[in-house]
Amino acid sequence: MATRIPFPHEEAEFGNDDRISFSKLDNKFILEDDDGSEWGFDANIGKWVPVVDEALLQQQQQAYAVEGVDEEETAEAALKKRKQADRDAEEVPVKERQNTAIYVTSLPEDVTVEEVHTTFSKFGLIAEEIETGKPRIKLYEDESGKPKGDALIIYFRPESVNLAIQMLDDSDFRLGEKGPSGPMTVKAADFSYKKQKDAPKQTNMREKKKIIKRMQKLNNKLADWDDDDPSAQPEVSSRWDKVVILKHMFTLEELEGEPTAILDIKEDIREEGGKVGEVTNVVLFDKEPEGVASVRFTTPQAANACVKLFDGRMFGGKKVVAYISQGNDRFKKTNEKKAMEEGSDSEDEKRLGKFEEWLEKGGEDEAAQQLGGGEETR
Repeated sequence: MATRIPFPHEEAEFGNDDRISFSKLDNKFILEDDDGSEWGFDANIGKWVPVVDEALLQQQQQAYAVEGVDEEETAEAALKKRKQADRDAEEVPVKERQNTAIYVTSLPEDVTVEEVHTTFSKFGLIAEEIETGKPRIKLYEDESGKPKGDALIIYFRPESVNLAIQMLDDSDFRLGEKGPSGPMTVKAADFSYKKQKDAPKQTNMREKKKIIKRMQKLNNKLADWDDDDPSAQPEVSSRWDKVVILKHMFTLEELEGEPTAILDIKEDIREEGGKVGEVTNVVLFDKEPEGVASVRFTTPQAANACVKLFDGRMFGGKKVVAYISQGNDRFKKTNEKKAMEEGSDSEDEKRLGKFEEWLEKGGEDEAAQQLGGGEETR
């Protein structure tokens, strides 16, 4: 084993030792030992100390460093910082989850998803299933598979919930046709529907991509839906923008067969239209085979809302068509003045005669029961 040559400790001897050199960069003497190690002379203590390779040390520190941990930070400072982070997390308000679903009861037992979609999509974009793209509408059935008349409808935006409730709650799904339990009940659904068994427990990357793609598609549809929304259109200064035309509200046979049909239909239209605004006039064009009626409101906004409420809904087994009048429609109705001038009986007089016959055949008692709740008339 080779004997190690001692390191000199007097600067006067450094010049005689081939292992020693002076570093101008570090401003000190450097000794390179036979084994390759380097030593630096510390003049303050008069001793040789190992030279540390700072670059190698830094590389080693980076290799063993833990992300988010400051190696130079004291344990006390780290604990204090962690406690502060916990307090900050507790103070962050949790965003309240917004409901986008409604629960509907007293629907007709033969109702279809398509019919529900037609009616309720007037008040907002209905969400779609990720895989199939079908509207998220669930019609509930009993144990035997018979429809119960209840439905869950999930909208894309929470704003649609209140609008649908405002417009459709306590109304007939099909105009003039009562549901199994009377008028519909439309209310905000609770969040229990999110716990259905068919809900995915985990979302992988593939499913996330599908969700993103579906959301983008729905956002595009929402933009189109807003463009078609009459309430979003600029107001126009026309006396016709307050008038709504309704088609398929009656048949000519109904008017002939029922003496009070005109009054009943006008009252139904006035009552239903009154849910969206003040109705000033309802006219039935009793000569039109398409069963045309017009409704005048006090504001264009109410007229637009009426179109949304009526258009596409069922009335007497037919789908109603509703639109804002353009002022160029020409519909036919009985002209009493012209009939009087020609010396013939007017349509109203004919109906009045039929109405008198109906009363003579017992209609008076029936009318009294309807008006007085079944009490005997005097």
